[in-house]
Order: sequence, then structure tokens, then C-alpha cells
Amino acid sequence: MRTYEALYIVRPDIKDDEIQAVADSIQALVTEAGGTIVRSEIWGKRKLAYEVKHFTEGCYVLLRFESDADLAKRLENHFRISESVIRYLIVYFDEKTLRLEAEQQAKKEAEVAAGAAHRSRDDDGDRRGGRSDRRRRDDDDDDEDD
Repeated sequence: MRTYEALYIVRPDIKDDEIQAVADSIQALVTEAGGTIVRSEIWGKRKLAYEVKHFTEGCYVLLRFESDADLAKRLENHFRISESVIRYLIVYFDEKTLRLEAEQQAKKEAEVAAGAAHRSRDDDGDRRGGRSDRRRRDDDDDDEDD
């Protein structure tokens, strides 16, 4: 099984519940053909960089799935004949790209955990009254002329 990501743009004049129905029908097409859905997101209406089929806006939908290569071709044909989809792109993720993505995700999670631990240590220091970052003043520093 291969990993694919399909990003498609649905016409903006369709209602929100109909957009959800279009997304559900495409997910059903993938699952009925033996594929598995990894992630599905509706990004909402966005302005297009240029006019597509006389539309300046569109509703973006992202679908990541795993399937055989022939399903990607069938899905592309479905997008091509669908009147509700105005633009689409299907991308294949190879193993190297998936590994890199997993490494980046692990690194990001480690940075978040390290930042939370650092903030926790800073909060503990403030509660104890520690002033490690602030300069303490002596009585002699106030007035040198006296």
C-alpha cells in the first residue's frame, strides 16, 4: 500500500453540509476500493491565487490515504468528472518523505516538551523568590559620593 495525499478545491457556492457530503463521498470511494483514510481535513473557504472556472474562492479539502496505485488513478478520474470539484492535486509520498515527516514531528514534540519543562523550572524559581536573572544591588552602589 502506498501513501497519497489529495488536496482538492470544492466550488464556493455549495453549502457547508454539501461540502461535507462531497468529502464523505470521496472518503467512501477510497474505503470501498480497499484504501484506508489516514487524515481528512476541511480547511474551509479561501481566496484563490487566480481565477479557476470563473471562481475566485474555493473550499479546500485535504485527504491523506493509503491505497494501491490504481485507486489514485480512479480518484483522479472522479475529480475530473465531478462538477463540484474545481481543482485537485494528488501527491504520492515515498518512504523517505514519510520518514522525514515523522522525524520532524518527533523533533517538534521534543522541543515542545523541553519548552514546557523549561517554563516549569522558571515558574518554580519565581515561587521560591529566586532572582537569578536580576542584578542585586548593594547598599554601597546607591550613592558613591557619600
